Amino acid sequence: MGFFSEEFLSWLDQHADEIDKQSCEAGEQLIERIAAEGAFRVGVPESLGGSDGSDQDVIDILAELAQHSLTASFISWGQRTLIDNILQSDNSYLKENYLEELLSGEYAGATALSNAVKYLSDLEELNVYIVEEKGQFYLKGRLPWVTNARRNRFLTICVAGFADDPSKSYVVAVPSDAENFSRSEDLEFVSLQGGNTAALTFNRVPLKEEWILSKNAKEFLTQNRPAFLGYQFGLAFGLAERSLSEVEKELGKRSVLTDEWQYQVEQLDAIRQALYQGLSDRSYFVTNPRELFQLRIDIVDVVAQSLLLELQAGGGRGYFSKSTSGFIRRWNEGAFLPIVSPSAVQLRHILATS
Repeated sequence: MGFFSEEFLSWLDQHADEIDKQSCEAGEQLIERIAAEGAFRVGVPESLGGSDGSDQDVIDILAELAQHSLTASFISWGQRTLIDNILQSDNSYLKENYLEELLSGEYAGATALSNAVKYLSDLEELNVYIVEEKGQFYLKGRLPWVTNARRNRFLTICVAGFADDPSKSYVVAVPSDAENFSRSEDLEFVSLQGGNTAALTFNRVPLKEEWILSKNAKEFLTQNRPAFLGYQFGLAFGLAERSLSEVEKELGKRSVLTDEWQYQVEQLDAIRQALYQGLSDRSYFVTNPRELFQLRIDIVDVVAQSLLLELQAGGGRGYFSKSTSGFIRRWNEGAFLPIVSPSAVQLRHILATS
């Protein structure tokens, strides 16, 4: 039995294609509807308004969403990752003033740490910098691609480095109503269009002390990278599970695919087991990041092969524009997983050079 109510899943199935293809009202409602199911409270201590649970429970919820809509799962990943970073910070202000609103979906959580994670692996320079003018610190720069940045009432988390000292960087959480902070129009994608993805510009945003989650970004990111990357597996697990379940329905007529289907099922289970075992002690992937990177590369391949099997099992009917199978949406969703940051190529580069 799944986590979500039948009523919610029915609504999500009804709007999945619309949310995938359009910037729409259903997309604007999505975070609050998911929050109303209690999804973001899982894995959060009861003392802070949550319902307890583990990282595995969080990933299972994201996987269930991805079986119906990768957009829903992806924006929930952003929401839940931002919540996790607030939980791991010593900053009590953010817990007291934003945590409940994030848990309830009143505020959207726009996690913008992809640039920072690539920075941590020496793949990219930071996009946002801190400058000092007459004793006041300001944020300047631009984040070109941030999901779950609704048109109002969102909180974004990013890493900002000091312009005059590249070795020094902060993790900051900036509310959408901050002075001189703006979002672009929604970026145009082939899929996941309803996820409120935009570029964010910091045009001398006055930095407030209460926004700072950590004044040692590299240490903070290293400690929290297992959850940042680990939660992303929920997107892949759910999409692969849905494709493989669609293949299973056709094996009576497409028995030639049985061995390939069984192999992908076994691969999926092996990756899930290795991930959950590693996350049972968060320090494990902190000290063994290469294992997490390889698992992330491997799951992208499982999703790709599962979708290809679904296409072969379903045949030509899934290729009609008016098909109700949802296959083409899943095919387009699957194309996103190799490029979501850090991308599979970036992770391969890290493994090849480190």
